[in-house]
Amino acid sequence: MEERREEHRIAELLRGLPRESARAGFTARTLARLDAPARRRFDPRLALAGAGALTLALTLTVGALVDARRDAAATARAQAALAEIRAEHGRLEREVRELQDPPSVMYLGGNENVDLVLDLGKVRGAEGAKPAAYHDETF
Repeated sequence: MEERREEHRIAELLRGLPRESARAGFTARTLARLDAPARRRFDPRLALAGAGALTLALTLTVGALVDARRDAAATARAQAALAEIRAEHGRLEREVRELQDPPSVMYLGGNENVDLVLDLGKVRGAEGAKPAAYHDETF
């Protein structure tokens, strides 16, 4: 009940205040502002956030490009090393094949003036034949 009396008293006091009236053209100006497109104010915090996001995006892009370039250089070096290793492998393979074939020239002996050799490549029917003294051992 007490609250009702207080509300009643406040309402009486408010009715006793002088009435205010709006200036001339208030309604027209208010309606014009509502119809006008909203003007955006410059917000430095928003500009700073945008600049930070742009900087981050550029940094990540540049970092990715640097990494890609570094990876491409490493790939090129690895491919060059692989080509070199394959060439060396081919050379070693040929040498091993040559070592597995018996020699076509055999040293028979000699002295200070003469060395005696036998060229098995010139003997008919000797293809693939090994000399009797030939050993497959390597020292």
